[in-house]
This record gives sequence, structure tokens and C-alpha cells, in this order.
Amino acid sequence: MKILIVDDEMAALTKMKVLLAPYGDCTLSTQAGQALQLCAKAIKAGVPYELITIDIQLGDASGHDLLHAIQTMEARERVTPAKKLMVTASGTKENLLKAHAKGCDGFIVKPTMRDSLEQKMLAMGFAKKGANKSAS
Repeated sequence: MKILIVDDEMAALTKMKVLLAPYGDCTLSTQAGQALQLCAKAIKAGVPYELITIDIQLGDASGHDLLHAIQTMEARERVTPAKKLMVTASGTKENLLKAHAKGCDGFIVKPTMRDSLEQKMLAMGFAKKGANKSAS
């Protein structure tokens, strides 16, 4: 699975990469503009991201705005949308409701704990690489 992690804090990026590496290949981005470029490049190459984690408070933009911009790009390019997981230190009800209203697939509050992230990943239909898949 191809994963994009967007956060303007290097420590948070590094932690999310460690937590998400068992699920797939992680690309890191510290800015909204860079994240949009990475998404566009992946879509053009025919291998769009399957999961994108977005910090709500980015230095150069709002994570909510980035979420909307990525969704708009995916719709315009007619690709299967990536699952979006909003990540924030500000776990207010307002942020949660706004993220869900904008079509976010999951919401997690920093500091990110392995157990809660794994529960979110399972809820979104993701299994760790090499995990047994049930036979149909």
C-alpha cells in the first residue's frame, strides 16, 4: 500500500512513519503544497496513494483545506479516492465534526498511540503487510 503522511512537525512525521511502515510504503511531506504535488505525481504515474494522513494544523495551510484540495484532484482525475485520516493535537468536537463533514475517513488525536491507530486502520479496511487474509 502506498501511504502519504503530511505533518509540519518532523517528530510527528517520524513517529507516524514508524507506526505506518508495517502497512505499506510511506512518503513524508511537511507542507500542503508539496503534498498536493506528490498526489498529482502519483496519480499521473497511475499509482495513487491509498492512505493519506493529514495534520489539521500545517504551517502553510489548514489540513481541512488540503483534504478538500486532494479530494477535488481525485474527483477531477477520476481515481479511486485514498482513505484520509486526519491527525491533530486539537481533538475538539468542532475539528472532528468538520473533518467528517469534509469527507474524512478517520480522525486521531496526537500523541498517536499504536493501539488506537491500529484500530482506525482496521476500521478503514487496512491490514499490515504480510498479515493473513481470510480466504473467500
